[in-house]
Amino acid sequence: MDLKLAGKTVIVTGGSKGIGAGICTVFAREGADIAMNYRSDTEGSERFAEKLRRQYKVKVAAIKADVTREKEIEKLYEKVFDEFGTADILVNNAAGGMAFKPFQEYTAEEWKRGEEGVLDPVFYMSRIFLRHCIDGGRGGHIINLLSKSAILSSSVNNLSYVATKGALVSLTRGMAKEFIPYGVYVNGIVPGYVKTEYRHADGEERTERVRKLLPTGEFAMPEEIGNVAAILASPLFGQMIGAIVDCTGGTLI
Repeated sequence: MDLKLAGKTVIVTGGSKGIGAGICTVFAREGADIAMNYRSDTEGSERFAEKLRRQYKVKVAAIKADVTREKEIEKLYEKVFDEFGTADILVNNAAGGMAFKPFQEYTAEEWKRGEEGVLDPVFYMSRIFLRHCIDGGRGGHIINLLSKSAILSSSVNNLSYVATKGALVSLTRGMAKEFIPYGVYVNGIVPGYVKTEYRHADGEERTERVRKLLPTGEFAMPEEIGNVAAILASPLFGQMIGAIVDCTGGTLI
């Protein structure tokens, strides 16, 4: 199916590895140009960007920025608009900074790092994107990557992550309500256990233990999450507004 994404410009935070790389790959396959954000691995990110350019014949820019920092995000958007002239789709994928420890042992600084790592990037990235969409009267799409921990907390010692991802679910739905009058569609994806270059390697004890808990017996691949993101960004699916899409392979059943 042609999702009508060719010629669109997509910003993907944390786009050079893991789920973000799968999302970039799918959008490039659909003919979209990619503004691929990364934080530290310049060599690897540039190599991946070149792979997408060569394979899919689209424009790809690897843009370094820490998306928890407002000033760096402003510079990121300057580069996006210089390179592409516009932005049509924003995928808020990057997150980090949480401390994993018993709740009663958190320091105030560690607790605030959860907000900084999960909520701040979405706020900073979405604010500029929304101004661009609304002021230009062009509409757009925002897709937030959420977590099953916001809906079903199956582990302990991660309440900073649970709380901030839960807040992000509410933020996603609130944004959807507020901005659909401007033609900006906001939706969220809840990934499950996704096999990446740094998680769930075959043969590891934890990998095989987790695999037994999966209804399908298989981990998701990053491009499967990318497929859902592309659908949410497609003009063919205009009734998807404020949706929180369960892409957990049945682990929330």
